[in-house]
Amino acid sequence: MLARVKRETGSTTALDPVDEADLIRRCRADERAAQDELYHRFRRPVAGNLYRVLGDRSDLEDLVQEVFVIAFRGLERFRGDARLSTWLYRICVNVALGRIRTRKRRPTAIGVADLDSAAADPSLVERPETPERTLERRRDQARVYEVLELLAPKKRIVLYLHEIEGLDLKEIAYLVDSNPVTVRTRLFYARREFYKIIAGESPTPGVSEASNE
Repeated sequence: MLARVKRETGSTTALDPVDEADLIRRCRADERAAQDELYHRFRRPVAGNLYRVLGDRSDLEDLVQEVFVIAFRGLERFRGDARLSTWLYRICVNVALGRIRTRKRRPTAIGVADLDSAAADPSLVERPETPERTLERRRDQARVYEVLELLAPKKRIVLYLHEIEGLDLKEIAYLVDSNPVTVRTRLFYARREFYKIIAGESPTPGVSEASNE
C-alpha cells in the first residue's frame, strides 16, 4: 500500500551551484531582492513538502512561514554540505515533526479528505490520471495517512521519508539529524507497526525504548 502512494519526484527549483551560492551570499548580506527570490522560488515546494508529510492543510501557510523564518535566521550557519533545497527540506521535516507532536498532545482529525485537493496546485501534481486511478489513489492515501497518524512521530517521519519519498537511510539521517543505524531501527519498528495496523492488529506496545520514539 505504501508503494502505491509513493510520489513521483521532480524539481522546478534547481539552481546552478554557482547561482545558488550567489543567492545565499546575497541573502546573508540582507539584500531584500535576494530574500524575495529565495522565498518565491521555494515557497511552493516547501508547502508541498509540509503538506505531503502531514497529510493535512491545517495551518499550512503558518508552517510555511515558520520554515522560512528558521531558514533566513539559519543561513549564516548553512555550510553548503547539502543543496539549498535539501537543507530547506530538513527544516520542513523538523517543522512537520513539531506539528505532529502537537497533534499527539492535542488530537485532531487528520484532513485525509483534503489530500487530493492538491490537484489545484501544479506544484503538487505532475501529470493527469484516469478517474479510476484517482479514486484508487485517494483511498490509498486516506488509509495510509490514517495509519501514519497512529505511529509515534519519529517513526512516522522515517517511514514516510523512506517508503513514500524514496529516500535512503543516509539521506533520512541528515533530514532528521540522526544517524543511519538509529534510522534503520526506527524504520524497522515503524514498518512492523504500520502493517500490523493495516492487518487489523494492535501494534505491540513498548518493545524497546528506541522503538517507541
